[in-house]
Amino acid sequence: MSGGAITQPDVPDPPVGDVLDTPEAGRRVVRGGALRVGGFVAGLSASLVGAALVTRHLGPADYGRYQTVVALVTVVQAVTDLGMSTLGLREYAQRTGADRDRFMRVLLGMRLALTSAGTLLAMLAAVVLGYDSQMVIGAGLMGLGLIFVVIYATLSIPLAAEIRMGAVTGLDVGRQVGLAALFVVLVAAGSGVVGFLAATIPVHLALVLVTLVLVRGQAPLRPTFDRSQWIALIRPTITFALATAVGSLYVYTALVITSLVSTQEQTGLFGASFRVYIIVASVPGILVTTAFPLLSRAARDDRERLRYATQRLFEGTAALGGAALITCVLGAAPIMAVVAGHQYDGAIPVLRIQGAALALTFVIATWGFTLLAMHRHRQMIRANVIALVVSASTVLLLARTHGAEGAAFGTLLGETSLACAYAWGIGGGNRLMRPRFLRVGRMVVATGLGLLAWFPPIPDALATVVGLGIYAVALLSLGALPTEIREHLPGPLSRLGPTLHDE
Repeated sequence: MSGGAITQPDVPDPPVGDVLDTPEAGRRVVRGGALRVGGFVAGLSASLVGAALVTRHLGPADYGRYQTVVALVTVVQAVTDLGMSTLGLREYAQRTGADRDRFMRVLLGMRLALTSAGTLLAMLAAVVLGYDSQMVIGAGLMGLGLIFVVIYATLSIPLAAEIRMGAVTGLDVGRQVGLAALFVVLVAAGSGVVGFLAATIPVHLALVLVTLVLVRGQAPLRPTFDRSQWIALIRPTITFALATAVGSLYVYTALVITSLVSTQEQTGLFGASFRVYIIVASVPGILVTTAFPLLSRAARDDRERLRYATQRLFEGTAALGGAALITCVLGAAPIMAVVAGHQYDGAIPVLRIQGAALALTFVIATWGFTLLAMHRHRQMIRANVIALVVSASTVLLLARTHGAEGAAFGTLLGETSLACAYAWGIGGGNRLMRPRFLRVGRMVVATGLGLLAWFPPIPDALATVVGLGIYAVALLSLGALPTEIREHLPGPLSRLGPTLHDE
């Protein structure tokens, strides 16, 4: 299809029955977020089985090679994909009718072309960086798997935009379980690095087929390959694309730099910790993506609704961030023992450092998606460039002399810089949108109380459980949880502690 420029939408009348314009949207977000987290836990269990087998099977050196290729392909893909999944979700929520259908066709065609180019670029980068032939081939195969991811992710946008979290969760859990099952087969067959990098191809192809069934009649299935329309789509959204691309880029850059300036063993240790970090860091993205259609519609129509939703998401993700910090600090040893085995004991202090970064990652997700919903792309670009410079320069300096731990400090400083810049971007020009820290301050106190479980002479696994228990009780007793979360707790717990009201 050709003709018909893609432009930024005016403010159309909402379709009759559009859930995003009803109070039901908020309820779906809460229920959907809980469902997504539950699905994530189920999928995480499968992922941990797969990760544990792969790390033990490959060993630190080969696992470092594997994770280096994964990071390289992810970095290149972030640059070429231009944040189109998030863009598609926002635009689907803000467009209607034929304009929406045309946008989706153009989006699918452009994403397929960019991902194909990104795969070739990743292979070229692997050659230039001096990677061996297996790593170069593996980069190409992983890129092919990403092409199927693009199709699946684009076609499933209507499911996420309508907050149909049952279908979205089922697809995501199926992906993780399928990949873990294939890893089991590959380990049993004695596969090497190339086999594990190629595992995404059959799994993601299956996802495409299932998604086609779920969205038939809701999303255009025929892509548009028209350069003029691609340019028309990119021109008004180029700052959005740069913002999301740089945001994805800087985290993975730490692993690539570590592979260049440190030893294979240190890269493997950082890679093992980084794997845990990335898995847990996907939780806030899952939660906030669930709410992103609501944020986008509120940003278009109702700034007071946007403020309220953003504040509640900030408080909810901050509470989870505290739990992630306690888990990684107190439970680093048992986590690494389960995920990678005792040959990766050197990654234990690395994971503790990255646990502190995770606490910031959770709130960063809320502020980042809010900035996207508000079209504040330039603020995002500045923030992510600052984080990239801080993280990359720190890793470059410290990974050479302190190995994996130095690289972890780079991750922590990058997340700290990004959190500060996002907070300023959210509230710097709008007093209404400034984050309120009353509940979060009490969460910090609760986190400190939970970390006290580190000091008694008890096993790390038990200390983790005790620390999380103390943290949960402290959150309730201090009134640190938002009302929307408290009301879903069992009767006595929902009434424990004071109730704090917004200003």
